[in-house]
Parts: sequence; structure tokens; C-alpha cells
Amino acid sequence: MRTLESIREALADRIRQHVSGPEGEVAVALITGYRAGIPEEMNEALRRSGLAHVLSISGLHMALVAGTVMLMIRFGCALFPVFSSSFPVKKFASLAALLFCTLYLSLSGADVAAQRSYFMLAVMLVATLFDRAAISMRNVAIAATVILIVAPHEVIGPSFQMSFAATAALVAGYAAWTEWRSRRLANRAPPS
Repeated sequence: MRTLESIREALADRIRQHVSGPEGEVAVALITGYRAGIPEEMNEALRRSGLAHVLSISGLHMALVAGTVMLMIRFGCALFPVFSSSFPVKKFASLAALLFCTLYLSLSGADVAAQRSYFMLAVMLVATLFDRAAISMRNVAIAATVILIVAPHEVIGPSFQMSFAATAALVAGYAAWTEWRSRRLANRAPPS
């Protein structure tokens, strides 16, 4: 843990060397999770505008890391058609995204919200590795179970309840939209 903490501090110092002032402190908060250096007037402005949650490393940040890594690898592999048609590029991209998200979780201080987001993304990425549906209620339940095993006290917290309620609603909405779309396409198909 000391080694990881010293790496986080070194990374924060390096960011501050390249981006000075309050902007640098916001960058430090977004990457390492250290929020103490952000001036109070900036914190207050973020709270009043409703953007304070952006500094909390959670689902948005994990999804951006995973999505960026997956897109970069898939687009990079698409430049080499022979390779991309011969190997499971989607699985390589999922594995790389999982590794980068694990690294980001470690460097960000592994706050509870970040852990919850990481477990949800990890379940989705592992499902992709095993050719299973990445977005399903089963995966939401698996992620919730993992979090309850790791930190059972989180179940009574509003953060856990709100994030999983929102995730479940998004997954249910996606499932309903997918079903509606497939029925609509089936109705359009000419009879054979």
C-alpha cells in the first residue's frame, strides 16, 4: 500500500508540474483522487453548479477509461484487417480495458464509488471475454453480490442503492428497447 501511495503522490506531483494552479488540482483530483488541493471557492462553484460529483471518481470515469482503451485497441487493430479478421480483437480490447481500469482504480485511491463502478465494469468486460451478454440484469446482480461480499455495510448506504437502482433502470430500458427493436424488425421482414 505504501508503494502504491508513493506512486499516486509522484503522479500528482508530475501533473502539478505540467498543469499549475486550480486547473492542475482538478486534474490531480480526476486522476489520483486527491481533492484537498482544490481551492474552496472552486469547490463551492462546483457544488452550486451541480458539478461537484464530477470530481468523485466513479462510473463516468471508469466508463471513460474502459471505453477509450477499447476504442483505441479496436480501431488500431482495424488498421490491420488480416490481424483483426484472424484474432478476437474484441476480447483483446476487453482484457486491456479491464487491466487499465484495474490500474486506474489503484491509482485513484479505490474509493467506494470507484470500487462499485469497477466491479460493474469488470463483470461486463469478463462477460465479453466469455462471449456472454455484457449488459444484462444478471451482470448487475453479480456486481451487487461482489460488492456485498467485499463491503456488506454498503447495502444500507444511499450511494449503493441509488447507483444500482440507476444501473438497473438503464439495463431494463436497454432490454426493453432491444426487444422493441427486434419485434419491429421482425414485423418489417417480408414473409418467405
